[in-house]
Amino acid sequence: METIEKEDVTWLNDVKKSRDICLEIMRFGVSQPQLKHIISHLALELEDRDMMIAIRNCIESNQDNDDQSSKIIHPGGDEDE
Repeated sequence: METIEKEDVTWLNDVKKSRDICLEIMRFGVSQPQLKHIISHLALELEDRDMMIAIRNCIESNQDNDDQSSKIIHPGGDEDE
């Protein structure tokens, strides 16, 4: 019978806790733009600066694309115009 290593149990518990947090956020009823803001804010908490910058750049470039598409759909740039 194979024994479970302590590191494996710790890793599994960490993954479960992370998934539970994600589920709770989604249960809260966040919109897609809110989810992008949450991801961006969580990235600021990372100790790995390069990873933080990469995530924020990805989110920002995606938001730029969203802004461009909304201007195509709404010539004035805003839905209210």
